[in-house]
Amino acid sequence: PRAGCGRHALAEPPVMSPSPRIARVALLLVLLAPALAGCTLTWGPGPGEAGNWLPLGRTLVLARVDSEENRPTAETAAELLATALEDAGRVVRVREFAGQARALGIEAWARGLVARLQRGGWPTGDEALALQSGFAVGTVLAVEVTGYDQVWGKFGKFTRVGVAAQAWDLRSAQALWRLRGESEVESMRGRAFQYSMEQAVDELAVAIRPKLEVSLVKAWRYWRR
Repeated sequence: PRAGCGRHALAEPPVMSPSPRIARVALLLVLLAPALAGCTLTWGPGPGEAGNWLPLGRTLVLARVDSEENRPTAETAAELLATALEDAGRVVRVREFAGQARALGIEAWARGLVARLQRGGWPTGDEALALQSGFAVGTVLAVEVTGYDQVWGKFGKFTRVGVAAQAWDLRSAQALWRLRGESEVESMRGRAFQYSMEQAVDELAVAIRPKLEVSLVKAWRYWRR
């Protein structure tokens, strides 16, 4: 019979399993993809796991304003926290929220809602539905400056700042958690208040956004084994 014909079928080529080295390269690429794209791997809580997590969806970050005199300070704290949390979720600032509402023709409603929330309120049931359906907002994060003072010590002046943040879940209509960050700076001229506030906000941000850091060095060492 001619070559390739006959009763016996040609044997299938053996399936080659990837070598351990190739498998490690594939794992390395999977781990590094978010880092190479400028992102950080983050995850949410598992079943039964507690934590100060931001729920899935967009988070509206705003300042609690007890007086117009203190508005700049409170809004500075809210902006710092919004910036710190940008890689942990989809953060929506007040100006962005107002711009989206303007495009929908409901800017007056949005600004009235923000003003009430800044004075200490939370969204009503109808407002929560509107935020979820119209703006994809699932959480409101209210930021408050709880303390700011400067005192003289034996060797210099101390600047102390306290910042608190409380998360409100629109789906369940209940508070999720309230956290507080504090900082004290000694004898820093020029920007003691700004630096102390940044430190207090950083303390808050670390507590709110537990995350997995991708270490390029550790990943490379694993691949080289």
